[in-house]
Amino acid sequence: MKTLLVENIPLLREALLLQLESSCQITVLPSAELEHFDSFPSGEIPEFLWLDGTVKAIQETNLIQLIRRKFPDTRILIFGADESVPEIKKLFKQGIHAYLPKSSTAAEIQKALEEVMAGHLYIPAALTKTFSSWLLEASRKKKREHELTQRETEILFLIVEEHTTNEIAQKLFISHCTVETHRINMIHKLGVKNTAGLVRVAFEAGLYSRGFF
Repeated sequence: MKTLLVENIPLLREALLLQLESSCQITVLPSAELEHFDSFPSGEIPEFLWLDGTVKAIQETNLIQLIRRKFPDTRILIFGADESVPEIKKLFKQGIHAYLPKSSTAAEIQKALEEVMAGHLYIPAALTKTFSSWLLEASRKKKREHELTQRETEILFLIVEEHTTNEIAQKLFISHCTVETHRINMIHKLGVKNTAGLVRVAFEAGLYSRGFF
């Protein structure tokens, strides 16, 4: 496997080289050259890219997204330095395949490599519960959208745009009572307490898009 390694800590870099050399064809790239990754010839693009998460280009630019767009088959693994959960989530949203703290053991590094090779994402065991909750919530929000009927979606859009019940009824050619029935059903489906909750969920779950009508 062709692997490109970017790691600023010499001791960790040497440890990774020793661990990976039996299964990978490794090239070490100075972090300063990482910004020019998108100009690499296609034949030089690695299957795996092991990145030092503290590299300035990663923290301050959309480098990971650029790499993923241009080289979608390259799998990206990050060695971070005590990033918070929101920061790690941000890295996964940008397109990385694994995150490991720099304190990871050799066994953890090997496990991450095996998981990524198998087509899976890898998260440290200590963070698995937190990330499972995050993924579950994302899935729940997606499910909410599918639960709404077309009519409910129309009414939700009009509620967000501050139309009154009477205005919604007139616009959709339905009765006042029908609008209220749909409003109550949506409150129940989306697990909120009132109309303000409907508006909040509409934005959080991406259910609202300006110009629907």
